[in-house]
Amino acid sequence: MSKYNLPHALILELPEGFDDLKEIIDSFKNKQNYILEINEHKSSSGTTIGIFIEDIRLLRDTVKTQRKGVQTIVIIHDAAKLTEQAQNALLKILEEPHQNLHFILATKRIQSLLDTVRSRCQVKKIAPSNLTIDLPADKKARIKFMSDGDKFLESRLIKDSEFYDKKVKVFESAKIFISGPQLDKMALITSTKESRDEALDLINASLTVCKFMITSHYNNDLRMKTDKLLQTGESLRKNANIRLALLACVI
Repeated sequence: MSKYNLPHALILELPEGFDDLKEIIDSFKNKQNYILEINEHKSSSGTTIGIFIEDIRLLRDTVKTQRKGVQTIVIIHDAAKLTEQAQNALLKILEEPHQNLHFILATKRIQSLLDTVRSRCQVKKIAPSNLTIDLPADKKARIKFMSDGDKFLESRLIKDSEFYDKKVKVFESAKIFISGPQLDKMALITSTKESRDEALDLINASLTVCKFMITSHYNNDLRMKTDKLLQTGESLRKNANIRLALLACVI
């Protein structure tokens, strides 16, 4: 399977105001994936709200019967609502990784998770980007920017107005892909996942934008984004799964 698959266990550390995982969940949906979501609920006594040890025991029994060839992705909404007993039960599952079984623990309060649970997971912090990306307003300057020294591309952008308009849209999408809100990135991946050519256009435009940003105000985050984009472009050219390759850039 592709190296862009999810790790066995991933904690998504969410920023305040990020309340909807729908776009993230939708990006995983296909015939090869079985999505299992766990949410907080009232206890059997009706006195407390959380995710309880009984939920994890049921989860354990469910994943034991997973079908061959199907990737099971368990998404725990607001993992901070796991009781300590539930976390310890989950830890036992995390300590014995199974092929094609992955866990995503979403939370805004990562410190509420036990150290032992956190140690078994990779952590991805999703935070609003502070990068501001503005494309040149003047058409001539914009063509120079988008062609990035490619004289043939520059000539076509000048002569073909339809091609120019399409390329402008690609670069606007690249701005989102690099520094837009996470939900917008997921929506972009969903709309692009069926076309390898469109995905490569997006990656190439994103690389051009990153190159410009690095020359104007270098920072390590941009360097890391560029490295990911280069990896993704190489993977797409080697016929990797489009959705998973794009997803690797943003998660």
